[in-house]
Amino acid sequence: MLSSCTDISIRGQGQKKFGADANYFIGLKLLESGNENEAAQKFKSCIKKGSYYCAMKSARNLCLIGSVQDKNAACLKLAKDYPEEENLLIAARQLYSAEEISKVIELTEKCDTEECSNELIKIRLEAMRKRGDSRYLEAVFDWFTKRQISPFHKDFFYEYLYIEPELEKSEEDIINASDIDDLFSDDFAKENSDSAPADSEIAGIQKENRPEDGLSQAQIDALNLRMLIYRRNYTLGLELSKALLSYFKEGSLSALPQLCSDIGKAYLYGSQEFLSNAEYFKSLANGSGSSESAFYFWFYAGRFYEKAPHYKSSAKSCFLNAAKAARTDSQKDNALWYYLDISLKDSVPQIIPAIEKCCRQWSNPYYFDDFFDSFAPVLLASGNFDAFGSLYKRMDGYASDEVVAQYAYIYARLIEEKLVSASKEEEKLALVRAMKSGASFYYSFLAACRLGYDHLHIEKIISENHARKNPAHCDKEKSLAAEKLLTGYATFGFPQMIFPEYNALYKKGISADTAFYLCDFLQRCGSENNSYYVQSIRLAVKACDYADRELTPSDLKYLFPQGFEEYINEAADTYRMKPEILYGLIRTESFFNTQAVSHAGAVGLTQLMPGTAADIARRLKKPDFNLEDAQTNINFGSYYFSDLVRRCEGDYLSAVFSYNAGITRVRKWLKSSLIGFNKKADMPKDLFLETVPFKETRDYGRKVFSAAIMYDVLYNNSSDISVLFF
Repeated sequence: MLSSCTDISIRGQGQKKFGADANYFIGLKLLESGNENEAAQKFKSCIKKGSYYCAMKSARNLCLIGSVQDKNAACLKLAKDYPEEENLLIAARQLYSAEEISKVIELTEKCDTEECSNELIKIRLEAMRKRGDSRYLEAVFDWFTKRQISPFHKDFFYEYLYIEPELEKSEEDIINASDIDDLFSDDFAKENSDSAPADSEIAGIQKENRPEDGLSQAQIDALNLRMLIYRRNYTLGLELSKALLSYFKEGSLSALPQLCSDIGKAYLYGSQEFLSNAEYFKSLANGSGSSESAFYFWFYAGRFYEKAPHYKSSAKSCFLNAAKAARTDSQKDNALWYYLDISLKDSVPQIIPAIEKCCRQWSNPYYFDDFFDSFAPVLLASGNFDAFGSLYKRMDGYASDEVVAQYAYIYARLIEEKLVSASKEEEKLALVRAMKSGASFYYSFLAACRLGYDHLHIEKIISENHARKNPAHCDKEKSLAAEKLLTGYATFGFPQMIFPEYNALYKKGISADTAFYLCDFLQRCGSENNSYYVQSIRLAVKACDYADRELTPSDLKYLFPQGFEEYINEAADTYRMKPEILYGLIRTESFFNTQAVSHAGAVGLTQLMPGTAADIARRLKKPDFNLEDAQTNINFGSYYFSDLVRRCEGDYLSAVFSYNAGITRVRKWLKSSLIGFNKKADMPKDLFLETVPFKETRDYGRKVFSAAIMYDVLYNNSSDISVLFF
């Protein structure tokens, strides 16, 4: 074992173990010391005799060494010998910077405008423009109209196509940010409607500034629309959308999917005439027949009806028509999701048949997990407890394992609480099904504990649920080559290379043994640099999901490590809490990242807001503090959490919820849940979680308690979680 992250000689044991591949790692060391000539020789040796990934990495490094001519030659050879897109991009960057324009065009000739990286296409287009390639404008139009707009599109647009004057913002130009929920995804993937635009700057386009001869007015307007919608200027976008629809009608412009999508967004966010827009888009859909544009017109007709009062049935009909007109699985799933989401406003007896109808049509069951998580509180609030039993059975094999496990567990608990009339055998069957919860620990834990399983049985269940087989089509030789590259980074002392490289290669078939070796190495490096400790946990998450064997307790300990053990045990003793709950809290809040800062400004391991920390500092009489200091952060966060436990009368779950959402909200939720379950006190904690109206808080509670239970199982050999939960 290494004594540190970097303590190894470039000669000796490493060379014997890695053979020709050692030349790559030695070359990196030489390059670090500024010895380019010797490094180049080592890279060339590795290219001749090394395994695939070490040889390819050596070829990439040669592109950085020597004269411009040397770099150009190395890039051309890299692209020829290893024609992967990333290598083409490396070569294209170098050749373009060296003004080798013809070679750039030749190199990128087979690049698919719709599939290749946007940066690579941008470089190709710039080269075509410089050479005056006759295909340039057609390629530009294809790039801008056949895929999602990116920052690369934006830069190209403003540099080469249009002069854009800045316009003053006006109230009529600014769209309500709270109404933006599906702006950027190709399949209209739903997003949180509370999201605010990242860039609300409003700008106009002068149409008289034509970019270059060869584009028609219709094409110019199409490019303008794409950029206006990217900038979220829906007022101007709405005017151009009307022009584009007239071009579609007269046949001077094809109704391309991305253009139809942008037109829908312009009408949705640029106009408040929801009912008239709905009728208009419905007429467009009816006139589109079986064309690709039909999906978008039906979909947005549904969105408009959804926003118009009293037209819910019309919206649902449009979403179903959109699902029928969909050309891709993601389009169909998106339309079905909106159909189900609007169905939440129906009575429960109407929703259940809709679910049964949709679940047999969708392609990706995980796409609907958030719908079912939102539906569970609706069922509980309405008292439709029996529905959990029928739904988990009928959805098994259609919904995700996590959803089926959730509904099965809730059903079992409702039976136990005598809120559902069913046999003990039914309760047991539901708990057994709940244990098969896929990669989610939460319901597996609770169901196993309800069934009385010990910690060894629980470990086995988690291992079986979490492990995934490596893809059967993996190239064994390349898998081994990828493992040599990754383990070489550890052996030769390059910890900074491991995590990003693993992220690029883990689907190639990295074995669990290799992955957890890397976790161990990074975890030990964490004593020198906390970021490596965090990377170790994140690598372990993927290693568990892609394991080629059952997981062991040792494997799982990399997923749930005892970071800052001394400080956590000290805080647990001081504030009389189980350390497992503190580990669960810290892992959930920060993944043991001492430098973590949330969007809201929460800092450090326990993610404390500076104002809260200042108040704690006054109480603890510690005026000088640093929230990035691990001991201080753990002490302050533990004090704050223990105070919430006290105020919640010893209820850990309510304290966890309060840590996330505030104690006043939690008290209101608990009161509401007690009424819903006809209870005066002693609300079952696990059922209370399912009634919480905020998805973020429900998820947070599951994560903290799953982690806390896992720490108890792994480090205490315990399966008695009653202190934490029941």
